[in-house]
Amino acid sequence: MQTKYAIGSIVLLLGLSYLFVTGFKESRADHMTVSGLAQVCQSGQIDEGRRIQLGGQVVEGSIEWDEYHHRPVFKVQEGGNTMTVKYEGQALLPDTFKDGSPVVLEGHYRESDNAFVAEVVFAKCPSKYEGQDYDTHLVVNGTTTAN
Repeated sequence: MQTKYAIGSIVLLLGLSYLFVTGFKESRADHMTVSGLAQVCQSGQIDEGRRIQLGGQVVEGSIEWDEYHHRPVFKVQEGGNTMTVKYEGQALLPDTFKDGSPVVLEGHYRESDNAFVAEVVFAKCPSKYEGQDYDTHLVVNGTTTAN
């Protein structure tokens, strides 16, 4: 009877270990800028399956929507380099996604399209956060204080 429990425990432990390792590999993303990704692509050392988190800014006037206004193709730029992005994610894009907005994209590079395929788009809105002074927002015992 104890042998069955031992074998069952080992099988369960191996299964959970496998799920943990594969989940960790899939959730890991290398952080790159557009210029960094362009250099890797030019060197020919890009792995198409490699998950990348890409930062850049949407090029003004580059957003082209599909007929359902759901999956755009657009360009991002950074450091003098520009890259085409094809959004293939399932989520709605954030309201702050627009021309000129800074974005962080998660996905992979697809050599056949010479484009970055984004599955997740995070659009930043720096104007909401500019000029905020931490000291004036520090609240101690219900009152705002400055250090």
